[in-house]
Amino acid sequence: MKTINQRLIACLAFISFHASAVEFNECRIGSDNGGEKLKAECATFSVAENRENTNRMIDLNIAIIRTKSTKKQADPVIMLAGGPGQSAVESYIGVSHAFRGILKNRDVVLVDQRGTGKSNPLKCEFDESVQKEILKDNDLIYPELEKCVKNLDADTRYYTTTESIKDLEDVRKALKIEKWNLIGISYGTRKALTYIKMFPDSVRSVILDGVVPQQEALAASHETNLINALRKQFDQCDQQPSCNEAFGDVESQMWNLMETVEEKQPVIRLQNFSSGEYEEITLNKESIAIAIRMFSYSASSMNLLPLMINKANNGQLETIASQANMISSMMQQSMTNVEFSILCAEDAPFYSDTISTNKQTIFGEGFIDRVKKTCEYWPHMRADSSFKDPVKSDLPVLLLSGELDPVTPPEFADTAMQTLSNAQHLVAKGQGHNVFPLGCMPDIITDFFEDPEQELDIECMGDFNYTPFFINMMGPKQ
Repeated sequence: MKTINQRLIACLAFISFHASAVEFNECRIGSDNGGEKLKAECATFSVAENRENTNRMIDLNIAIIRTKSTKKQADPVIMLAGGPGQSAVESYIGVSHAFRGILKNRDVVLVDQRGTGKSNPLKCEFDESVQKEILKDNDLIYPELEKCVKNLDADTRYYTTTESIKDLEDVRKALKIEKWNLIGISYGTRKALTYIKMFPDSVRSVILDGVVPQQEALAASHETNLINALRKQFDQCDQQPSCNEAFGDVESQMWNLMETVEEKQPVIRLQNFSSGEYEEITLNKESIAIAIRMFSYSASSMNLLPLMINKANNGQLETIASQANMISSMMQQSMTNVEFSILCAEDAPFYSDTISTNKQTIFGEGFIDRVKKTCEYWPHMRADSSFKDPVKSDLPVLLLSGELDPVTPPEFADTAMQTLSNAQHLVAKGQGHNVFPLGCMPDIITDFFEDPEQELDIECMGDFNYTPFFINMMGPKQ
């Protein structure tokens, strides 16, 4: 009996230690690269990097935005950021307006996933000169990755979705939260689905925005999804008389631009975003692909694509090239390389061997082969095949999609919904990737979290429509 009591005391002491170890202090959250910051309470929470060997611990970065209500609900909302590689704490400020209704009576919890933000980030820092050489020859990335891995203070094998969900469950227990509500964004929807698969009793309700079905191998459909979305977007240009008159067949112009750049590799002068100095760069197809893909993400930027493509085909390559440089710079600042640990463990092993017969590609031939080759240089686990099983649940789930989403189309949400028996799917007309911060969607997600079983009033979604295209830099012509 004494032995049992000793074990029980030790167990209780461990639980008590974890609960008391989370000490919050006032802080301000946002990007360290400048801009607005928000008041929050921050803390760190230690977890084992490898749960089978607790000798090495890593700190998770946590922030809580507190409700000011005296009638606070006990079930907070936790935002699961996308990427993979995005910091929940840093990215929250960009969508914080969407949580105002939720904050009226619920806290919002943010946890930087292991390997992101300030949770032992896996970040490869390449010299600017090395980056330029990689742009000229993609194969140079592999030895650089090998060097990066050796310099990281991490065992990259343990930075998977599954391990990050175990982290979140440990955080929930330490914060003494009985159940919480999940809102997963883009890749964050995989985290949410994995959470309800592993710990369904810890979850009250779920919102999935930009849905990645559990059975989908990330990156495998990037080319197809992007081309399909672009064709829908360009079709809207055809249907808008002023756009059609100004640009004609935008898709043909796009392929012409990519072929020209790939063949001629033009040298242009661009301003360096870091130094402010002008320098000569060799423009390649990858840069054009980055700009086209990222501009197709949002209704507020996709309406610039026909104009940018047209300008580039008429000798003004600097516009689209500078946008590509800006996007690349922003992504390097906001993302980490934890995506390799995730893709290599959870996706690359499940890529189909089917060879594409498309003669025209945006990402270039061998895109998937390059992902696989990356995995040869990045130590990783291999997820069990059961990880890819569709997630079955009767929890209340609200799925959200943008009609013109170039990376997680509405069909992805339909696939995930087939095994979610208590789910509903809303599609925002004319919108791109991630819609929960747009229009009246913040009111809808607030209503859902208030009562996940109710029939939602979505009449306001009728205000979503297709965005007029820019005819010149002055804007659209009505």
